[in-house]
Amino acid sequence: MKKRKLVENILFIVGFVLVVLYPYIASLFGIQNDLVGAEEKVELSFEKLDDYIVQNFPGRAFLIKTKNQLLYSLFDVSPNATITKIGDTLFSTEALNYYHHGCHEVSEDDVNELVTKFRWFNEICKAKNKKMAILLTPTKPRYYSGTLSFADDIMLAYKDKEHILPYDIIKKHLQKSGLKYFDFIEQIDNNKNKYIEGKVPLFYKSGHHWSTYKSNLLGLDLNKYMRKELDLTIPHISIKASPSEIPIPPDADLFEVLNIYDKPNEKFYQSVINYDSVDFENLNYVISGGSFLGGLLLPYSTISITGDTYHIENKNLHCHKYVDNFAFESYDELNEKHDLLNFIKKADVFIFEINEINVYNATFGFLDYMLDHLEEI
Repeated sequence: MKKRKLVENILFIVGFVLVVLYPYIASLFGIQNDLVGAEEKVELSFEKLDDYIVQNFPGRAFLIKTKNQLLYSLFDVSPNATITKIGDTLFSTEALNYYHHGCHEVSEDDVNELVTKFRWFNEICKAKNKKMAILLTPTKPRYYSGTLSFADDIMLAYKDKEHILPYDIIKKHLQKSGLKYFDFIEQIDNNKNKYIEGKVPLFYKSGHHWSTYKSNLLGLDLNKYMRKELDLTIPHISIKASPSEIPIPPDADLFEVLNIYDKPNEKFYQSVINYDSVDFENLNYVISGGSFLGGLLLPYSTISITGDTYHIENKNLHCHKYVDNFAFESYDELNEKHDLLNFIKKADVFIFEINEINVYNATFGFLDYMLDHLEEI
């Protein structure tokens, strides 16, 4: 029955495409109709087809989606260059290029300079009775070694004396630095029965970022670390996985980029969060990191309940308990419009994410900005 439905859908799509392309096909054979310019023969060229569609057809977005679906269903390929489809799993092409070709490599000197800046800022935090922590986070290809051949090739390509992974370099320097850091890659490796196995995957086949539930579960480990190592009083919480009819963002973020009619063929889960206790301090947080970090923080749980947070995610600011979100071009602009330096001045805790794909650009310039404005904070 399912096969019959697929055939019917394909026939419908093919028929639709033929109808839509009729004026173009007719013009190739000199067939006259009432469309302006139809009597002019169009040169057959696949390169010009897209331009022709733009100039002559309304509903181009619908046509593109149809084309994408045909490519995905009939030829089993991704119609979007930013996504790579391997088997039934989707990957960020940028991430794959990074691992395959050594894009964004870092040297020992680069990392030493970065860690030196962190140590400098950490000393400033101590002097002002503030806390600082660094978080190391992974990317998806790391967890497909042994199951997809390309993943083994990627990891092995860096396992020689001259080309070790940027993650290995930053971890080595952090171990010697005396800085407080939490390594989620190590945490996952040491607890595979908790994070790799089970009904909820660490990474969905259709998602680039770790699954919402597993990232929240990792947030509990961060919660414990912050209470113990940073001596913070924050809530104790527990989390359960509950089936969800639709993916919770960003669980199927790569699938959405495909721009097709299908829905991801996976079982999704959401987090059900309960408070075991609500002991907390009134703390203000400044957080710098990408979207991997976002799933860990669990507003009102892992971080402060009554304090405020400035979470700078690449070039976006999440603040006022994650209610307000603003895009910005520069930190000067962010300070002018949203009083960044004054918030830094009153912050109690600083958290920096370093994702293994972005060691070369660890804090997106934010650490440098703060070090350049020490007198103002």
